[in-house]
Amino acid sequence: MGHFIAEEWRDLDAEYVTAKKYFVSNLGRIKSCFRDDEENCTILKGGLTDGFPRISFSVIQKEGKAKQKHVLIHHLVAKLFIPKANNEALTHVIHLDFDRKNNRVDNLKWVTREEMFAHVHKSPVAKESLKKVQEFNRQSNGHKLTVTEVIRLKKKLLDPNRKTRYKILAKQFGVSMMALQRIKTGENWGHIKVEFPEKPVIKEQDYDNKTR
Repeated sequence: MGHFIAEEWRDLDAEYVTAKKYFVSNLGRIKSCFRDDEENCTILKGGLTDGFPRISFSVIQKEGKAKQKHVLIHHLVAKLFIPKANNEALTHVIHLDFDRKNNRVDNLKWVTREEMFAHVHKSPVAKESLKKVQEFNRQSNGHKLTVTEVIRLKKKLLDPNRKTRYKILAKQFGVSMMALQRIKTGENWGHIKVEFPEKPVIKEQDYDNKTR
């Protein structure tokens, strides 16, 4: 992918009957022309649907009425430039480099529904999302503690004069005993530090004065 490809344009009339003349290129560009003037065309910017570039145009219905249609550009490129070899199971089009805006023909591929889901799970975005979910579950064990709650809990856990049992603290803060132990040891929420006020140091002279 990324190597030089000579741009080739194909007529969209093969797929839709449109009011204007539309052409799709193997580089993922779309242009429109008036049917009586195909020399003066306009490259269309289109819009986005969930990050996928799309194009909107009027389709002529059987009764002659025009209806607005929105189509994803990578679907158009695949339909016009990538043969499916009569395989009905190939119903989805993927971006090989995971870039939804790269609609070059060499970056697209027809796949089955199962292959599409497998490909999505390999994407950098999906991996990053999974990492965040795993980190959240590791830290909170299913319960989302706020930073303030963590500080309060840590102060109770690390208080040398603590009298409240772990079981009561776990119930009070809505976490499991295992999560409580991980918070205490710093495995979870280790970046949150708590400090206790230092005990006053009694000088020997002060002690003597107090004992007189």
